[in-house]
Amino acid sequence: MKSSLINKVLITLTAAVMAFAVSSCVKDKFSAPAALINADPSGMQATMTTLQFKNRYCFGVAHTLDSSRPVLITDSIILSGVINADDKTGNFYKQLILQDATGGIQVKVEATGLYNEYPIGRRVFIKCKGLYLYNYLGTLEMGSYIDTTGPQPTLGGIPNTLLSTYVVKGASGVPLAPVKYTIADLNNANQLYEQSTLIQVDSVEFIDGDLGLTYSDPFNKAFGNITFTERSRNTAVVRSSGYANFAAVPVAQGSGTLTGIFTIYQKSNGTFINQIGIRDTTDVQFSSPRF
Repeated sequence: MKSSLINKVLITLTAAVMAFAVSSCVKDKFSAPAALINADPSGMQATMTTLQFKNRYCFGVAHTLDSSRPVLITDSIILSGVINADDKTGNFYKQLILQDATGGIQVKVEATGLYNEYPIGRRVFIKCKGLYLYNYLGTLEMGSYIDTTGPQPTLGGIPNTLLSTYVVKGASGVPLAPVKYTIADLNNANQLYEQSTLIQVDSVEFIDGDLGLTYSDPFNKAFGNITFTERSRNTAVVRSSGYANFAAVPVAQGSGTLTGIFTIYQKSNGTFINQIGIRDTTDVQFSSPRF
């Protein structure tokens, strides 16, 4: 009897110890301080600003802005910026758009669902060595390889399996305030330095002729160009993809604030148009009456 009682006690104590150990392991595994998770990687920092990078490679090396020739980056350069647009709504596709205090740039990636790991507000560090810089119709892009199968070379995105080699995640939830523009500011903006940045235009509305339209064409998957104006009657364009999940949404009827990414479109005659790409319809805050 005594032996049986001792065995029961030992079994109970063993079970208690194991339960405590499991509980401790679970706690250790899932209760890491948030500050350690949401932080920039130790020792990682930019070696060059976006502005310095553009000045070096768009003028000093191969005049990238004036040529479709890609430039292979052979220097150990690290850029750092905050994601200002992601692919959650489909208006921006297979790309990361980031900006620092001096400007923005785009990175092509052969993957979708990037917003899960690289949402708006996440700081990233781009290891540029081994990537190509390419001028796509006025927009600077970085990617992994040059595709020569078509009539002219195009830039291939970074394969998803190599993404962490070139793009290092930093802290998330980093505040990013848009720069306030007027339409005149947008139309006259420096296309090289100010492209791919988050901007905001106040006191605007869509023109009367576009009020019956949707943001783009979801049936033919075609881009939509919606013109907006201000009291001065200057105009500019919001351009949206037919693949965006808001493609079929009717354009906003009132007036107010418009936020989005400063993008560039090259017309068939070769001229470049400054425009805005919204990330979601929440970028269109038209709660006031029309002018």
